[in-house]
Amino acid sequence: MTEKILLYEELSMNAHPALQTQFYDGWVLRFANGYTKRANSINPLYSSGVDLKTKIIECEKRYAMYNLPAVYKLTVAADPNLDRLLAEQGYDITEDSAYVMGMDLQSKNFSAGDCELTRQIGDAWLNSYFELSECTDKAKMATARLIFENTKNALIFGRVFKSGIPVACGAVVIERGFAGFLNIVVDKKHRGKGYGTEICESLLSVSKDLGAHTAYLQVIQNNNVAVNLYSKIGYKTIYPYWYRVKNFCSR
Repeated sequence: MTEKILLYEELSMNAHPALQTQFYDGWVLRFANGYTKRANSINPLYSSGVDLKTKIIECEKRYAMYNLPAVYKLTVAADPNLDRLLAEQGYDITEDSAYVMGMDLQSKNFSAGDCELTRQIGDAWLNSYFELSECTDKAKMATARLIFENTKNALIFGRVFKSGIPVACGAVVIERGFAGFLNIVVDKKHRGKGYGTEICESLLSVSKDLGAHTAYLQVIQNNNVAVNLYSKIGYKTIYPYWYRVKNFCSR
């Protein structure tokens, strides 16, 4: 299980890359202007030799330089002593604990719906994503574009239209035959109409055409609607992860 978790953690970091990455005694430190926890987190993935308390203090200093909180992304493969020590030092588990879910694509077929697919990010897709997400933060939009432009693997962006209006969008990144979903969102006014399934199956269909053998994604554990949608499509939970955060700076 540890090897499988490491595989998916590495895939997900490449699929959603930080703008800056630092390596510290087996830990991967990611920075991206505070946009998403995944791209602004400490990932204890590899063997470590430095005392944990020393490392925690050093990480707090590094993130404080960017006016960011130190955020730890933890899985069951991480040192349990780290999770315990972080709790003792005031790092709380956030409400967005998530599952990594996966699915073997080799024996499955998917139908591409009324979905516009492109290989390059553009203003149209990015504007649709933030509009459907009800986000108007220009700084987040700019950072999101930089993250996508920093992705070095195959990217496909999709939008589902009804009556000429985008009602769902999402993206998929393909690396080593693994297709990772990103930014799946459905207009809240049109949920429950099958558009979530349509965007997912459209992206899965093109992923298979491009040689993907396995699909994976991250989903918030308490997002029952999304978890049920992905389960019906065929995804199964591989492992959970959670964040610990101590807000010690002004941002």
